[in-house]
Amino acid sequence: GLAATRNTQLVERCHAVTARETRAAGIPWNFGPSLDVGRQPLWSRYVETFGEDVHIASMMATAAVRGLQGNSLSSPHSVAATAKHFLAYSFPASGQDRTQSLLPEHYLREHFLPPFLHAVEQNVQAIMVNSSEVNGLPVHANHNVLTKLLRGQMKFKGVVVTDWEDVKNPHNLHRVAPNIKEAVRLSVQAGIDMCMAPNDFHFTNNLIALVREGLVPEELLNASVRRILRLKFALGLFDNPYPDPDAAGEIGKEDAHALSRQAARESLVL
Repeated sequence: GLAATRNTQLVERCHAVTARETRAAGIPWNFGPSLDVGRQPLWSRYVETFGEDVHIASMMATAAVRGLQGNSLSSPHSVAATAKHFLAYSFPASGQDRTQSLLPEHYLREHFLPPFLHAVEQNVQAIMVNSSEVNGLPVHANHNVLTKLLRGQMKFKGVVVTDWEDVKNPHNLHRVAPNIKEAVRLSVQAGIDMCMAPNDFHFTNNLIALVREGLVPEELLNASVRRILRLKFALGLFDNPYPDPDAAGEIGKEDAHALSRQAARESLVL
């Protein structure tokens, strides 16, 4: 709907309200925007995209990141943004969510990479990884995508975070790792900094063991820790880790309602 407005200033303002209200709720990190280009109409999460046009998605990516992160991450009205899902998550060959994408390299770079390039240019603080495979390789274990492309060619300096429980997938789903411990090793060496693991400590415990056994270089772990700490310092969490108890008044203000109405009107299409 926001993409249909063709109004990047409006998109930036809407995301600034999202940042203000998210931070007021005590959450300094937003898992958005979704920068998947919608080229597979069978896909169930098509609605989360800015549509099928690469240029529009790229312009909206720029506006969304600007709105969320503002001029200073430590501001009470700013949050760290996360560009997701890197890369080509929105083009599953089967149309089913979290199933693999099959596409030529030049098509991947021409149609699915540009919104992420624009987000990185806006200093987006985090990248969330595609849950599935691209051309037969699970992205969570793909060094070429997460390190050579993202870190090397795109010069991304922020935090790479997994999607939900996805470090287990190289073993449980993709079958490229004989066990969870090896899945952790593959993911960390591919370029993962942080694991979204809601219910257990498999990532932390296995990573400590892997470092002690010499199977993962300690410097690799240190590099990830440095990136995570830089993000926390930028957000001001070491100065004031707690939400402002008086910030509840920032949520649901009249200017936010008015902006919502404007966005709804401008997004109406036949």
